Amino acid sequence: MTSSSASPTVLRRLGGLWYFVVIIASLGLFAVVPFVHVATRLRRRSVWAWVAVYAVVDAVILYFMPQGKTVAAAPIQGILALVAIATAIAACAQIAPLRREAYGLPSKVRPGPAPDPAVAQVLAARARREEARKLISADPLMARELHIGRPDLPRAYDDGGLVDLATAPAPLIADTCGLTTEEANRLIALRGTFTTTDDAIVLADLPVTSWDRIRDRGVVIVA
Repeated sequence: MTSSSASPTVLRRLGGLWYFVVIIASLGLFAVVPFVHVATRLRRRSVWAWVAVYAVVDAVILYFMPQGKTVAAAPIQGILALVAIATAIAACAQIAPLRREAYGLPSKVRPGPAPDPAVAQVLAARARREEARKLISADPLMARELHIGRPDLPRAYDDGGLVDLATAPAPLIADTCGLTTEEANRLIALRGTFTTTDDAIVLADLPVTSWDRIRDRGVVIVA
């Protein structure tokens, strides 16, 4: 990136920093000035309301500010100093988000809560199952070589917990799909007559309560 292309971005990010300079350097006495600038840019009633508030506060501070150094003026000076400092702090806090809007800067977004590890694990496994299904559809021979749907066999590919209804043993199908041993054996007896999980569900007359689980975990690799 060249300096000429970077300059506008840098200047844009620096835009509005003079707000803080004016507020802090004047100890809040001219806090109204940045708010007037923001109000003219955003044309928002709420900002004009803050202009009025800080104009009154600044006027009060200037009005009651003692002109000479006298013993009687010392307490008033101390009170006004505290008011001025509090005004400067409040003005800086309120002008910060308005500055981003006035200069088109990105707002600061608080990071959301960290995802629950258990939820993240389930979502990751679901994504792996989806990828494995795509591979089965595109290249069933490779899917067989990778032993997709066969966690009982040695393999290096993580399919997210699928089971091949066409080749896996009955106990594995029963455990993965939430079937009874009798239901899993009934499904195995029908191998060769179905090519999809929905076919297997219908032909084996499996209970409705198991359909979602079978569709989520079951595959039929025909190669």
